[in-house]
Amino acid sequence: MAKKKSKVKITYIILTANVLLFFFTIIPYVFYTLALTPTQAIYEKKYWQFFTFMYVHGGFEHLFLNMFSLLVFGPRIEAEMGKWKFFVFYTISGIFSGIFHILITGINAVPLIGASGAIFAVLTAFGIMFPKDIVYVNLLLPLPAYIFVILMAVLQFIYGISNAQPGVSNYGHLGGMIAGFVMIKFFGFGKKKVKYFWED
Repeated sequence: MAKKKSKVKITYIILTANVLLFFFTIIPYVFYTLALTPTQAIYEKKYWQFFTFMYVHGGFEHLFLNMFSLLVFGPRIEAEMGKWKFFVFYTISGIFSGIFHILITGINAVPLIGASGAIFAVLTAFGIMFPKDIVYVNLLLPLPAYIFVILMAVLQFIYGISNAQPGVSNYGHLGGMIAGFVMIKFFGFGKKKVKYFWED
């Protein structure tokens, strides 16, 4: 008998994990254990933080904005890539966003949190795979997806060098976009016909 494939989307599992973990990270010890604090992650060898930080959020608005974006764009990208390829894409993008943030801002003791880097990678994937689809900026301004992605990249760069958004890792967002672009353009993550060893 053929094995039945699970119909549960990785997107929804990621979303659920973020929501559930949000309630645990209200506890300061859990928060600082999972957040990416560069001095801890590198000097104290708490390498897991490069993965766990993308499941930690600082408040309900932060969580809602990231999960809303994931819910809007994630399922369609997952449908194109396949379940496990999407999870690898999301995870690598998130990890690289943290690394890129540290490369630009330096090794300090300021915690980095949030799924934004991985989410920006998903947005980048959407712009590449569905360039002519319309995205509504702030639910009002309609733009072709590829224009939206370019605009987001330019804004993150400007915000980063001008420090116009204190407390926001604009370089982390850019890092996620770079990772997403590279994986789609050079490693075939945007093509169904490419099959990887972790796929059935």
